[in-house]
Amino acid sequence: MRKYVIFSILIIAGLLLLLGQSNIDDKNSFWYITVGNIANTFLVGATLSLLYQLVLKSEEDNHLMKMLKISFSVHDSGLRQILTNSADNKFSPLLQSSNSFVAVMNDGLRWVGNHSVEIEERFDKAGTVTEFYIVNPDSDFCKALAAKTEVKLEELQNKILQTKRHIESTYERSKKKGNLKIYYLKNYPTQSIFIADDKIVVTPYQTASGRNVIPLFEYEYNENKKSIGFHITNDVENMRKESTVVY
Repeated sequence: MRKYVIFSILIIAGLLLLLGQSNIDDKNSFWYITVGNIANTFLVGATLSLLYQLVLKSEEDNHLMKMLKISFSVHDSGLRQILTNSADNKFSPLLQSSNSFVAVMNDGLRWVGNHSVEIEERFDKAGTVTEFYIVNPDSDFCKALAAKTEVKLEELQNKILQTKRHIESTYERSKKKGNLKIYYLKNYPTQSIFIADDKIVVTPYQTASGRNVIPLFEYEYNENKKSIGFHITNDVENMRKESTVVY
């Protein structure tokens, strides 16, 4: 704002100098030429500077509008957090504090093993509902997943069965105050999904074989149909209808 005031003062000063120059009778005198040069310098310099600042401000405003649009889009999507490495995320608070918890995974053996203590504590809490969705070991996708992860089919099938048995034994060992269901998926998950009440955590699967660092996205569920959380929750509800209960 101060810049515009200064430029305006210089333009006014230039106009006043031109007005003063018009009162000098001798057009060839030193003062006539000097006053004219100073007036022209003020007018041209201040006008060009003012135009430059206006153009610059317009570009800044456009950039700000783009940033605001991105910010609004992120807010509408329900996105709350992004981690470049999913291993940095702590699932314990979600398991311990939520009433409803849904986990959709491939074989899930490592994840279940890493969180067995929190899972058992969850089963001890009355009123909790816990659902696990894992790949059907007898499905065609299990063969494709074995090839992708570069393990033998029998080994992958055994991992899935171990996951199922581990969850079951943990539940039987607990006070069994919470409700547990285990499902075999009809199809295959394109990403790991964890839903804890109104929080949704997603880790996408890589396309290439082998293991790599996987990012993590956390969303907040809301009724806005434009939100990603709404679409994921709707997908899980449809998935539940077509999956097979095995416990």
